[in-house]
Amino acid sequence: MGRRSLSFLALLAAALLIAFFWLQREPQPVATAQEPLLPMLQGKFNEVSAIEIQRPGQPLVRLARKDGVWVVPAKSDYPAAGQPLAELLRALSEARKVEAKTRNPEFHGRLGLAEQGKEGEQATRLTLERGTGEPVRLLIGKAAPQGRGQMVRLAGDPQVWLVNQSIEMPANELAWLDRRVTVIPFGDIREFDLRHAGEQLTLFRESKDEPNLKVRQMPQGQRLAYEAVANGMVMPLSRLDFAEAAPLAQVQFKGKPELEFTLATFASGRLKGAVYAQGGEHWLTLPEREGLSEAEVPAKADWTYRLEPYQYQAMAKKLKDLLPEKTP
Repeated sequence: MGRRSLSFLALLAAALLIAFFWLQREPQPVATAQEPLLPMLQGKFNEVSAIEIQRPGQPLVRLARKDGVWVVPAKSDYPAAGQPLAELLRALSEARKVEAKTRNPEFHGRLGLAEQGKEGEQATRLTLERGTGEPVRLLIGKAAPQGRGQMVRLAGDPQVWLVNQSIEMPANELAWLDRRVTVIPFGDIREFDLRHAGEQLTLFRESKDEPNLKVRQMPQGQRLAYEAVANGMVMPLSRLDFAEAAPLAQVQFKGKPELEFTLATFASGRLKGAVYAQGGEHWLTLPEREGLSEAEVPAKADWTYRLEPYQYQAMAKKLKDLLPEKTP
């Protein structure tokens, strides 16, 4: 066989080898014109009536719209947190397909989009229910390796898409709740009257211009440990979030409250609260309020709220805790 024939056969073999690998490769991503991820919901996100979130290894979280308000049905229809819900719906409405990724189910786990698999491989399942039409089911995977974006795919469709939005959600049911108990700016608080451990302690100021609260029961000739020491007892109420919540009807408190208080504002607002000890934990009730808006006191009068230890300890102080330590 001549040199030309050998060269021809070598070139033919190389061409066949290249063609073989070309046919075996996964199809290249299809370019898109930034189409909406969920075209069936464009302009219709206000029709979404319920949302379900199923994280791998965690209980299902369901949010539902009732009388125009988003609630968590599993928590006796307690209001849902507005910000994460609004951010989720915004991200979904603005999500556009940036790049088509793999269609091969064998690669889904690498992107956090597998139906089943090890930790980190399974997708978070998101279901959007509408008044009419089939629910929209979306699988959410890992964040884009660079920049902003998320790996997603529609349920039942192996095609993975990189979208231009980060689709972030709270980690658990508690984080989906509107956990605000009180949002009363410290500068608005005129007086805080506390009864705790057989002692009454009244913190007050005559004017909003006064930066620090004074103590009405201050012994003559005594001084506070430092000027702002009493402020710390009231500061938690300027933005108090609960650690857990339960309908008051489901909780049977034994005995009298460990702590009771009345808070008054310069705008004639008034709030009464009581803290009960139950199972080594402290639960707050707010049975009476007047002259305060729902924005200032989002908590419900017929619910009770578990406080973190540091929140309770900040309020549950005696006069001696505000005075300088005695030297030996």
